Amino acid sequence: MATIGMLYICTGKYTVFWPEFYETFSRNFLPGCKKEYFIFTDAPSIAHEDDPAVHRIDQPAYDWPLSTMKRFAIFLTQEKALEQLDYLFFFNANLTCREVITPEEFLPRPQQGEQLLLVQQPGFWNKKPMFYSYDRNPRCTAYIPYNCGRDYVSGGLNGGTSAAFLAMCKELDRRTEQDIRNGVVPLWHDESQLNRYAAEHPGSYRLLPPTYWYPEGWQMPFEQKIIVRNKSRYFDVAAVKNKETKQRGFLARKWGAFCENYLPCWYCLRDTLLHKTLGAGR
Repeated sequence: MATIGMLYICTGKYTVFWPEFYETFSRNFLPGCKKEYFIFTDAPSIAHEDDPAVHRIDQPAYDWPLSTMKRFAIFLTQEKALEQLDYLFFFNANLTCREVITPEEFLPRPQQGEQLLLVQQPGFWNKKPMFYSYDRNPRCTAYIPYNCGRDYVSGGLNGGTSAAFLAMCKELDRRTEQDIRNGVVPLWHDESQLNRYAAEHPGSYRLLPPTYWYPEGWQMPFEQKIIVRNKSRYFDVAAVKNKETKQRGFLARKWGAFCENYLPCWYCLRDTLLHKTLGAGR
């Protein structure tokens, strides 16, 4: 029986999602496998902690965006326990498992060279790589030129064999600390780092469709097995991230649409002519 480490961070207001996550994933996710839940939280107690498989780990809440950038470092605090398991998977707090998910459809396939498991980000499943929301800042360790990259993956559900996942966490934690020292914040924080790592290791991961990362209320031609709950239904997301919600004017919206839909074509041509590559790990 395979042993699965379920990595889950719920500090602050995010604890509201834990009961539904535990109940739906315990029932539907990888039946026949032994699941161990590692819950990183600042809550003094959580639901279901009387279950021997639920391990509550004290974790102070970081301010935004360190709360996402420090994710890899948080996991590594439990490296000794995690390396004893067969597989490790990280899940965003606001996920719910609606349908049964079998090991055959979800786990990496070593016979095909796969050690990691990544999921397509639903906002980009039908777009070309030049339009992906990669980090384009050359000063950032997550930088990807416009002419590089193959997939755009979600930062909120990923994993793999324990050895491969922990190795990835160590490397991405190193890069994150380098960015922090240099005063650089990746565009989408841990997700930008994950996409750079995926671009450097094509063929090493199993890529699943948005079936396993389906935002609540969206309409896409995929099954809905893992649903992403709309956080704004539960709390003020902008307040948690210390951001003000601002309405953009007409000209700003038009310029934003132009930058999103047309400029990447020119940038891709530029980077192709300049023969830009990912290069060695940064």
